[in-house]
Amino acid sequence: MRLSVGWSLRSVGFTLPILASALVLSSCATLSKEQCVMGNWQAIGYNDGVAGYSSERLASHTKACAKANVSPDYQAWERGRQQGLKQYCTPSNAYALGRRGQQLNSVCPSAMLPELRSSYTQGYNYYKLQAQLQEDQQQLQSYLTEYDKLREGEQLDFKTEKEARARLLSLQPKIRSLRRDINNTEAQLDSLNRQLKY
Repeated sequence: MRLSVGWSLRSVGFTLPILASALVLSSCATLSKEQCVMGNWQAIGYNDGVAGYSSERLASHTKACAKANVSPDYQAWERGRQQGLKQYCTPSNAYALGRRGQQLNSVCPSAMLPELRSSYTQGYNYYKLQAQLQEDQQQLQSYLTEYDKLREGEQLDFKTEKEARARLLSLQPKIRSLRRDINNTEAQLDSLNRQLKY
């Protein structure tokens, strides 16, 4: 199935990476015993904000630090997180997240969401096109390798020479079609790079 570039959230499957990213975020350990004891909660909050964590992150820290008999300083942590979110909630970061196929978390001010989602969509479009390009290039190489072997007289897994010949002939249009697809995808990627503002 071919990909086409559009600018709506539906066209890029905006919600697709959300579940996978959420699972990754929720499955990671939060703080070590040493970090809990040191207790630089504003710095911890800042790092969480830069990473796009919501206020629910503190519950995980509370659980991690309970073993060290340490309670988080919510106010210091939240001050740091809000500062970190200023780095997270930028169009350039939203674009970078999309380009890596990662999630844009719902932690930014609602007034900023249209611009952030637009930037994210542009990045995610690039990500999908790049993935498609790599897949097509790998498939093309596989076809070319098979084509060369068949031309050299190898029958590979075919029982008869007739079957091998039929496969050889069928590969030619597949190769031409893939080359067109690759050229088209590369052109779309070049166009996106020219439009890049970040």
